[in-house]
Amino acid sequence: MRKKRLTLAVFSLIVLALVACGKKGNPKPKSLPTPATISDLRGDPRDGVLLISFAVPTKNRDGTPVKNLAGFKFVKSCGPCGGQFEPWKDVRLEDKQGYTIRSGRLYVYDDDLVPGYPYEYRVYPYTSRGTQLDGSNFIAIKWQKPPGPPAGVTGEALDSKVALSWQKAENLTYNVYRWDNNIYPIKSVNAAPVAKGAFTDSGLQNGKAYKYDIRAVRTEGTFQFEGEGARITLTPRDMTPPTTPTGLKAEKKDDGVLISWQASPEADVAGYNVYKLIGDKPEKINTELVAVTEFFDPSPGVNVRYVSYYVTAVDKSGNESGPSREQVVIIKE
Repeated sequence: MRKKRLTLAVFSLIVLALVACGKKGNPKPKSLPTPATISDLRGDPRDGVLLISFAVPTKNRDGTPVKNLAGFKFVKSCGPCGGQFEPWKDVRLEDKQGYTIRSGRLYVYDDDLVPGYPYEYRVYPYTSRGTQLDGSNFIAIKWQKPPGPPAGVTGEALDSKVALSWQKAENLTYNVYRWDNNIYPIKSVNAAPVAKGAFTDSGLQNGKAYKYDIRAVRTEGTFQFEGEGARITLTPRDMTPPTTPTGLKAEKKDDGVLISWQASPEADVAGYNVYKLIGDKPEKINTELVAVTEFFDPSPGVNVRYVSYYVTAVDKSGNESGPSREQVVIIKE
């Protein structure tokens, strides 16, 4: 009996200790942070397809960085097809294919569209544990046939720029896209749709080939339907000549005339040409570009009283500067 009373006393102390510690049941597992809801899903008719994009969440709802985001499930509905949302794409970030991310936005495209049909889209992120999170905003569009490529596309390669032109069609504007390092262009180089049939792209690197797509755009309500582009490749070239050489001197020697000058400051100067004038007719007297800053003329002239010389600079692109100041040399007193 004494042993039973002792056991009850010990049990009572254990119960009191549990109550005192606030332990009333099994602890609940702490939930993982979840990414913020996508609210900027958008669709843009580009290059004859519907380009769908959104900003990839980088912060959780509690402000901490996203760590467990695994992918996105897209759903799509078609009005005449039943109007119900159905699975459309499953983008797994680890796959590195079926999507592209530029400037923090994820892009996919839909090319299975029928003109005149309405379509809706929504996207659901999911975690590495397979938990599907809240859906994004909806986008809805009534698909229209985009315009065809512009006709008569031509271009001119200039110094650090290219000039593009095409046949302007009524009620259409245009976007110009430039491929950089053979990467598909998402954003046009023109800040706003081009209303005329010409565009100049500046600030380019001479000697580098640039590939362009010029695409026609038709505005329907709040959407701009952009068709497939007409493509052209151009290579800007250096068209700026070097500065004119200065400090020209011409000295008569016993066996000819020594011409010298100061070097042109440009880094791309390939050499110099030396010209001689007997009367009013200039004649280039070097057969190859002169790589140094002096030249010897062993045959200044026969039965002439005086001759004049001038020098030009030539760059690696073949651009030739204007003539330097002439220097006159008396051959016979």
